[in-house]
Amino acid sequence: MIKVGCRRTYDMDGLLKEIEQPQIKVVIYFFSVEYERFEPHKALKRAFPQATCVGSSMYGGWSTAGTTEKGIVALSLGAEEVEEVFATLKEGVKADPTKSARAAIGELKQKLGYRSVNPDEYLGMVLLDGLSQGEVLMQELSLEAGLNLPFIGGAAADEMTLTKTLVGADERLSPDGLAIVVMKMKIPFYYNHYVHLIPEAADMVATKVEAGQRIVWEINGEPAASYYAKLIGLGSIDDLNHQVFAKNALGVVSGNTVYCRSLDGVTEGGGLRFFCYIEAGTTLHLLKPGDIIASARSALQDAEAHLSKLQGAILFNCSFRLLELRELRKVDAFNDIFKHLPFIGFNCFGEELFTHHNQTLTAIFFGRP
Repeated sequence: MIKVGCRRTYDMDGLLKEIEQPQIKVVIYFFSVEYERFEPHKALKRAFPQATCVGSSMYGGWSTAGTTEKGIVALSLGAEEVEEVFATLKEGVKADPTKSARAAIGELKQKLGYRSVNPDEYLGMVLLDGLSQGEVLMQELSLEAGLNLPFIGGAAADEMTLTKTLVGADERLSPDGLAIVVMKMKIPFYYNHYVHLIPEAADMVATKVEAGQRIVWEINGEPAASYYAKLIGLGSIDDLNHQVFAKNALGVVSGNTVYCRSLDGVTEGGGLRFFCYIEAGTTLHLLKPGDIIASARSALQDAEAHLSKLQGAILFNCSFRLLELRELRKVDAFNDIFKHLPFIGFNCFGEELFTHHNQTLTAIFFGRP
C-alpha cells in the first residue's frame, strides 16, 4: 500500500497516523527547513523503527491533500511494494563531492552484497545538499558500473535564501549530505523528466567559463551578464533577478531533449552564475516558457502509457517552476493534476535523473502488480 500525509503545521502525530501501515518498509518525507528544530527525522524513525526513513528540506511541497508553502509531506511504502531496502548517508559533499559519492557507492555495493542488480527491479532515489555540486555527485553514480540502476531525486532546498539545506536518513540529518536509498521493488515503476521550456534559435556559445564554480564569464566573447541582459531586452544587469531568470532560462539541446541550466545570479566582474556547470564551447539556447500545466498533464499521460494502473507518485519540481506557477496563479492547478493519486513532492534546487537538471519536473510513478 502507498500512503501519504501532509501537515501545514508541525503535527507529527497526525502525519504519522496518515502514513502508518502494517509492515512499513520505506518512508520518504520533505519538510520546511525551519522544522529542523523539531527533529522530524528522529520522530519518524521512533515511530517506524523497522522502516528506512529518507528525506530532505523543501521550498514548499505537493501532496494528495493539496499544496503547502510551509509544512511537511510524507509517503510510506509497505511490504507489498518493496522487498528489500538499502540506504546510506554521507557528508562532506560541499568540500569534496567526488569523495562523498564514492564513499556512498562503496557502502551501497557492500550492503547489496556486490550483487548484479536488474534496473527493472531496483530503484534508486537520491537526495543531496542543494548547495553542493549535484552534477559531480550524479556523474559518479551514473558512471558506476557496479550500480546499474536508475537514480532519481532532487536537491534539498530552503526558502530561496541559499544558505542551508538539509538531507536526512534514519536518525541523522545533515546540512552537508548525500542520502541514497536503493529499493528492490515488487511493483512496476516508471520515471522521466519533463521540460515545458521551448528553445529558441541558438547563436550563443559559452566562450569563457569557470566550470567548477558554475560561472560563465563570456558568451560569444562578450561579458556574459551584459550579453544576457541585452538578449532579453533589459537595459542593465542591475535588473536581473530570480524572477527574470525563471522566465528567461538558458539551456542545452540534444536532439529533442532540453537540458535547462538555470541562472543563479550575477557575479562580481560581470559573469553569470548557474545552478549547474556549463563547459567552455557549449552552445546555449534561450528558453522561453511553454504551457507548464499542459506539460504536467503530458507527464501523467506518459506515465499512464507505461504503467497500466498507477497507484502513486513522487515529484521533484524545480523551485523556479514554483515561482512561475505562482506568477500564473496556477499552483493549485498543477497539484490538482496528480491529486487523484497518493503522491507527494517538493520544490528543489535541482532535479536528478542520470545527471543534474534544472527547471524540470522529474518524477517517479508507481504501478500495481
